[in-house]
Amino acid sequence: MINRTASSAFDGHIETASNMALEHSLGFEHELGWAAGLVSYALYAGDITHSESTLMHQRIQAVRSRRVALLCRSSRREVS
Repeated sequence: MINRTASSAFDGHIETASNMALEHSLGFEHELGWAAGLVSYALYAGDITHSESTLMHQRIQAVRSRRVALLCRSSRREVS
């Protein structure tokens, strides 16, 4: 299991990315990159199992997919 500090850092990066304005694509990917790095390091160190790693990466992917959907919706409004 990932330790409490790393878990709160992971949650913080996910939350920061989720709440970031649509115009800040670079900052968004930066936050998700940090979260993915924490997961990779925890897996490498043996702190989490492969299944836990997969679930955490799915959470990252869900945030990214939601962002893409919001950007698509926003661009459709601008075109209309």
